Amino acid sequence: MHKYIINHQCVFNEQQNELRNVSNSLVIKMTAMRANCLRFMIEHAERGIIDRQALTNELWGERGKYVNDANLTQMIYLIRKDLKAIGISDLLVTVPRRGIQVNSGIAIEKVEITHRSTPAHASLAKPIIVTLCILLLIAACLYFI
Repeated sequence: MHKYIINHQCVFNEQQNELRNVSNSLVIKMTAMRANCLRFMIEHAERGIIDRQALTNELWGERGKYVNDANLTQMIYLIRKDLKAIGISDLLVTVPRRGIQVNSGIAIEKVEITHRSTPAHASLAKPIIVTLCILLLIAACLYFI
């Protein structure tokens, strides 16, 4: 999973399906489908024009041949609306009868999401404490019997 820093002012977190403005901490939650669409467009920006059929296939798979073109148009509209609300108004450029292009004038930096692992001793602490408490209870019961 990745985060994308868009135009030095917005963070798109594909894992959490959200856009976050870094200056004012405004957060826009996206549907998984919209986040997947935005991720695909960003990751394939170097292609130049992203074919509408490629987007449809990515989002709907085999069902894509039964999906109306208006569904994709609506999804792109909603992504643009989310981006505009966060302060980015011109990331996606429509190329008539061909597809969508990611504006090359807007910087996008890809950042790997790293998961912090807990140290081995931290995961053992709770079971050890529980075991000690049980032993203390048993010892107290035996003492008073």
